[in-house]
Amino acid sequence: MSTNAEKVQVSPGLAESSSPGDSALVTRETVDAASVHSSVKDEGTEVSDRYLVVFEGDDDLYCPLNWTFKKKSFATMMYACCTFGPQFSSSVYGPVVDDVAALYNVSNEVATLGVSLFLLGVGFGPMLFAPISEVYGRKIGVIVPFFISGLFAIGVATANNLQTVLIMRFFQGLFGGAPVSNSGGVLGDIWRPEARGVALVCYAFVVAGGPTMAPVIGAAFSVSSNNGWRWTSYLCAIYTFTIAIISAIFIPESYHPVLLSKKAKKLRTSTQNWAWHSRLDEWDLTVNEIVTKHLTRPFAMLMTPIVAAMCTYAAFAFGILYLGVVAIPVEFRVVRQWKEVPSCLPTLSMFVGIVLGGCMNIYAGRRYARILRANHGKPVPEERLIATFVGCFLLPIGLFIFGWTSHPKLPWIYSVIGTTVMTTGFFTIFQGCLNYPVDTFLRFSASAIAATTFTRSCFAAAFPLFGNIMFSNLGVKWGASLIGFVAIAMIPIPFVFYRFGPEIRKRNPYSSQVM
Repeated sequence: MSTNAEKVQVSPGLAESSSPGDSALVTRETVDAASVHSSVKDEGTEVSDRYLVVFEGDDDLYCPLNWTFKKKSFATMMYACCTFGPQFSSSVYGPVVDDVAALYNVSNEVATLGVSLFLLGVGFGPMLFAPISEVYGRKIGVIVPFFISGLFAIGVATANNLQTVLIMRFFQGLFGGAPVSNSGGVLGDIWRPEARGVALVCYAFVVAGGPTMAPVIGAAFSVSSNNGWRWTSYLCAIYTFTIAIISAIFIPESYHPVLLSKKAKKLRTSTQNWAWHSRLDEWDLTVNEIVTKHLTRPFAMLMTPIVAAMCTYAAFAFGILYLGVVAIPVEFRVVRQWKEVPSCLPTLSMFVGIVLGGCMNIYAGRRYARILRANHGKPVPEERLIATFVGCFLLPIGLFIFGWTSHPKLPWIYSVIGTTVMTTGFFTIFQGCLNYPVDTFLRFSASAIAATTFTRSCFAAAFPLFGNIMFSNLGVKWGASLIGFVAIAMIPIPFVFYRFGPEIRKRNPYSSQVM
């Protein structure tokens, strides 16, 4: 093993990272180096880093960044499948709300809490499982909670009262939130910046398929038998256990600090030299750090203009995705008098819109890669918003098309075109509003992502609750128009930050430390 590898110089603001994972993220995004050496202290005396285990140069095959394309693609797909599970579970319950309400003699709004509490659980997931991922690695931080979420899915399926259904749904979402929050970090572990944008979009295609495909399957179970709603949860459990077992057996660990810690342990055993260590071995996760990084700091960052605006816009767009799951059956089953399963088929058009939005994001990502190279690897966050400039107009346009073509005498394809345009706008907005804070707060990107996840889950939890009431009372036309007017009011957000972003970042206490 090389002990005299060339050191990489990093500015103090970037080098001070609260965890080994943060340090790895910063070096990958800013200097694209395999590792950062640091001196360590032994018994109060400075010693060389000859016993600090690091990757052996940029081409070290032990580093996940140097895995083969096939191995990277497999890991990406499996983690995407893990994330698909809770996304699917969140909306497969929607079409069976009527069955649950009838069985337990409650209103549809009360039964819809099964969707909202699940999404609320997903919002709290990162606060619990992100620290586990940083200490024990991606596999344990993702697969173990994901497997446990399957157990709570069985709890939903076997529940004998509504209270049990709602409690089990919350904890199913809480543990299911682990892959939603942690799987994205895997992409940073294995893909270099120039390829990560395309990988992220492909990953998002699989993930976004969950809420758009689930209503059709849920409706099919609903009409199949009186207990069809229970089988939707059994299906989620079967899927979860299958993917979790396959992932546990075949997915290799990808988190750099954990891999280096394992390598150091092998060296200590084989050489009987207990001086070998990694950065993770030097780091002791404290309760104070967990509270600061995953609880206090995300909410503090929500008080800053950048995070507040971007989280709100992304959460609003994400809420519309779940609102569409509610609105589409209302239009096609209530207004157009379609049968239950066919009335959910138009939700598939949302996935088409996501694919189109993904293609726009791929183009924008390639453009950003050229800008990044021209800027010598230093992020230019405002350039992440280019695709959002188009999406911010597509979102309200799609809502108005969907709402004002809902009359039963008009062809159904018009409404489907509206949902496609709407979700194309959603996807570009969502990706842009997620990438901008990450590039702005390199050192605190984990906290920025936690803030985004929590905010979007709260919006997604609220939208189904008032969506059904709104569309039933106002009608599809004015219900969609009301949301469309709010979307119009948000159009200036990306343009304001593109124009004034650098000045705002300089005054931000979190971003100013990494500029």
